[in-house]
Amino acid sequence: FLGSMVANIKEYNMIAWEKIPHIVFACDELAELLDTTGLSKEEKAVVQEIDSRLSTLARLGRAFGIHLVLATQRPDANIVRGQIKNIRICGKADQVLSQIILDNTSASTEIRGCQKGRFIMDDGTVFQGYWDEEV
Repeated sequence: FLGSMVANIKEYNMIAWEKIPHIVFACDELAELLDTTGLSKEEKAVVQEIDSRLSTLARLGRAFGIHLVLATQRPDANIVRGQIKNIRICGKADQVLSQIILDNTSASTEIRGCQKGRFIMDDGTVFQGYWDEEV
């Protein structure tokens, strides 16, 4: 990008002959990947390196067209660090989990227990997802 005098992938693709595609990296159960419980010192070092790389991609990857979709059902503050939280979406959660995921307690107050498939984003947007058993 520096050689092309552009700041990001969008600008580059507007002037380049050969376009660079966007990359989406999806990881379900991030907690399983980053949990260091019961690991040896060497294994913990590997997990810390993975965490460091994910944090770097979360901070800098968007300009290069790299997008992360990281999901977990166990949003522990030690797993979902601030550097890898950008746009956050949460389903029904108690106040503690809502605070960890969204940095506020809106998931515990805005989503009632009987509202299956209802989610809230960190900007307060509430949306409804649908599940079709026949798909």
